[in-house]
Amino acid sequence: MSVWSSSLDNSARAPKPDRDSSDRIGAERDGLLPAWSRAAFPEGLARQSEGVWAPWAYQWSLPEQARINQAASRRAGGSAPHFEHLLRTAVERAMPDLPPEPLLLDLRSGDGSRSVTPWLRVLPRARILASDPASVLLATLVSRAAALGEADRVLGVVADALDAPLAPMSVDLVSGVACLHEMDDPDRVLAAAAAWLRPGGYAVFLAPFDGHGVLRVAYERICAEARLWPDDPLSPGAEAALRSLSGDIAARTLPDSSDPAFGDLEQKWLFSRESLETAARALGFREVRFLPHNDHETLYRDVALIQVRAVTGQGDATLPDWALAVLDSFDRALRPPVKRLLMLEGTLVLRR
Repeated sequence: MSVWSSSLDNSARAPKPDRDSSDRIGAERDGLLPAWSRAAFPEGLARQSEGVWAPWAYQWSLPEQARINQAASRRAGGSAPHFEHLLRTAVERAMPDLPPEPLLLDLRSGDGSRSVTPWLRVLPRARILASDPASVLLATLVSRAAALGEADRVLGVVADALDAPLAPMSVDLVSGVACLHEMDDPDRVLAAAAAWLRPGGYAVFLAPFDGHGVLRVAYERICAEARLWPDDPLSPGAEAALRSLSGDIAARTLPDSSDPAFGDLEQKWLFSRESLETAARALGFREVRFLPHNDHETLYRDVALIQVRAVTGQGDATLPDWALAVLDSFDRALRPPVKRLLMLEGTLVLRR
């Protein structure tokens, strides 16, 4: 159900703002909408709370907002230094002529810890339009920016990745940190980014890639060989985790979006370089770059332990020595240059 056209009974919905209402007149007269953001929103925005705005067409449904806010908890939290490093690397390596004071649209910002907070440090003169369908996360984001003394550089907009009500060619940079793979149709997100960007602008997305297929093969081999090691068994929890991870990788590699099960996937895609580049160039992006996040010697061993611990919920979960040896064999076979081609995680940088 879309927050923009909820079918809920009107009794559960606050009145739709009137574009000629005194609230809008007062907002424009008092300058509440930052001057730096007004060109991007020629139709204006309706103020929802301090620092958080919504399109005038937005229909405020309390039950629907409650559902969205609850479901959006996965976009809260994260290691700001980790994402700051990745975003700074993208700017330094792939955005040589980004304007010194760019206008940035961030998609599915959540509470800002994974995107807006890092961007404030990476681009100290940028103005940031932080968008998310969850108003409560945007309120947290705005409060966090205020605590950092950066409230004047951030505007929260209640909108999903395809619904941001921006004027065409109005921003210098579009970012999506760990959100593209959650979308039913990622190509539509790329198309929207292309429309919003000024000529020469950039789009940057942090995403998972189909190099996870290497881990799938390793996990399946470990499960198949477990019966050969009765004296050093694979624990039931670890085996269940490996089988679950293998199934998840299979489901997200070239998924069939027409399959009813596709809609139940929270994380839907493991991207291939070819598919993203083909889509981006067809949409008018003239430069496409991929920046792998990891290529170190023990990549597959390290990621496997992280994933098993995440699935089992046991921070000290491990695998038998023979299973670790299987992972080490993949690490030895695929050298860092190959790991960069077969990315597990990477940054996609597009230039309009």
